[in-house]
Amino acid sequence: MARFDVYVNKDDTGTAPFLVDVQSEFLAGLSTTVVVPLIRADSHPGARLPPDLIPPFEFQGIHCVFYPPFIAAVPRQAMGERVGSLHAESGVLVTAIDRLMGAF
Repeated sequence: MARFDVYVNKDDTGTAPFLVDVQSEFLAGLSTTVVVPLIRADSHPGARLPPDLIPPFEFQGIHCVFYPPFIAAVPRQAMGERVGSLHAESGVLVTAIDRLMGAF
């Protein structure tokens, strides 16, 4: 697993089709990893949030929002198939996580 790889969310109920692994590769030996879901843009809860906290992406033809407010640790074996990477957008993703944690 590489940081910013995108995986199918095996537990998706129609809202969050993908999970982005945001954990440092330095911690690869852990049995869990930290993920941020890509939620469908049309299922966004609607709260007014700073745009740099919830950057939009199109992934596999689905309009999504990277949604750090739903950050979670999950068992690595619970991750679905790797379907791509957002590594090229790492600056935007780190900014969103920093915004969530108050480092802005």
